[in-house]
Amino acid sequence: MKKQILYILLFLAVCVPVLLPLFHPGFFQSDDGEWMIIRFSAFHQAIINGQFPVRFLQRLNFGYGYPVANFLYPGFMYFGEILKLLGFGFVDTIKITLGISLVESVVFSYFWLRSLFGKWPAIIGAFFYLYAPYHLFDVYKRGSVGETLAIAIVPFILWQIERKSLFWTSLGVALLILSHNTLAVLFLPVIIIYGFLRRATSYVLQATCYGLGLSAFFWIPALFDLQYTIFVKTQVASWQTYFSHYSLVGLSTFSILFISFIFLISGKFFNTSKYGKNVVIFFFVLGVISVFFSTSASTIFWRFLPVSFVQFPFRFLSLAILSAAFLFAYILDKIKEKNKMIISIVGLSLLGFSAAPYIKPESFFDKGDLYYATNEATTTVQDEYMPVWVKQKPTEHLKNKMEILEGKGRIKNLVFNNKKIHFDLNMENNGRIRVNTVYFPGWKAYIDGRESKIDYSNKYGVMDIFVVKGPNAVEFIFSETPMRLFSDVISFASLLIFLGVSIRWKIR
Repeated sequence: MKKQILYILLFLAVCVPVLLPLFHPGFFQSDDGEWMIIRFSAFHQAIINGQFPVRFLQRLNFGYGYPVANFLYPGFMYFGEILKLLGFGFVDTIKITLGISLVESVVFSYFWLRSLFGKWPAIIGAFFYLYAPYHLFDVYKRGSVGETLAIAIVPFILWQIERKSLFWTSLGVALLILSHNTLAVLFLPVIIIYGFLRRATSYVLQATCYGLGLSAFFWIPALFDLQYTIFVKTQVASWQTYFSHYSLVGLSTFSILFISFIFLISGKFFNTSKYGKNVVIFFFVLGVISVFFSTSASTIFWRFLPVSFVQFPFRFLSLAILSAAFLFAYILDKIKEKNKMIISIVGLSLLGFSAAPYIKPESFFDKGDLYYATNEATTTVQDEYMPVWVKQKPTEHLKNKMEILEGKGRIKNLVFNNKKIHFDLNMENNGRIRVNTVYFPGWKAYIDGRESKIDYSNKYGVMDIFVVKGPNAVEFIFSETPMRLFSDVISFASLLIFLGVSIRWKIR
């Protein structure tokens, strides 16, 4: 027990340098961090309004609404709701999520590596996972909450594969998919191949199927509803400008790959049943490939890769984090006992040198929660999830939520939120009205309880309906489409089957 407490204290101590900036008042300068706070605040408003699962964020896009939650990694926001329930603000919720992800990454990578190696190699390997340059770059330069959370979940999944826990492996896969779209696509093949090499193919495939089923409410609509957006026709970023510099790969990573190569060609593999040479070769190849595709050396291949989805070549370094941690633990486990400390010190020195430029943000500021809770940005680079029928995007906050386009009348009792828009309308003659919310499948209009056809062919892509003379009780409700409802049913059915199987075989 005392040893366990000692290890926990050691890990917490190691985390201190990377966690300290998160205790600074306010937030820090990053590429996406503030957008994540804004998106979460709008997500929270949608939850409060009764929208679940959350898909359409009414406040964003200058108050005209934006369906970003239907497409981009909602995992950190669902998790953030727990912290919000505990009383934390929007800024602190995002910072706490980043901090928890960092701590989880070192703890889970230790438990995974410990299931394969001795304690000391596992500890040092976990340090390499935490302090990998790209890992810190993701937090303090990019502010990518989703990627940071996904990077923490991957070693958890691999650890559960070693434990042969169907319950936790399945749950881990589901959380990975919800944490970050792109990283889930990059890591799922790695997880499946790892399962094959560990002679657990059927078990891992079963867990992957459960994970896909549990997260179906998100990923099926995210894929199906892309047809309604400009995503495919939009170049989100110029990939040529996002190749990794050698410093982002890290001298530590280059050194590990080089030493591993020497070990491999010398034929000095493990003589143990815990792991075999194929696993070592796999992580070495994975590390080389990930570094290659993250640098400009792979330019010719990027002309054929799904650029609009991956967006940034440096994202491949997420795979290198995993490879470097495993391979250094392998190196330490392989060498003689008397050399372990020397190699550890050299390796940690190289790691410290590589991590130093990324261990804290460039600057801090404190705009307060209110700034983020009222901000109306779309929170995406090129508004790439804008519906295709929007020909002219909003450039300023809407003046009126509802307006009469044709005819004369009077509007009363206007109430609107993320799920419902309601008002009473007394028309002097037949006419046409407009609700200044961008139409997205799921919106339905009702007049006196009867469904009315929505016209969104105008250049703004907002919702128009025809109304008749006299009093009208008008209501717009956002609900699940048949496809989304089908996805929800898959998730719910998967949950029931998953729990049934897990209970039968005993959750562990």
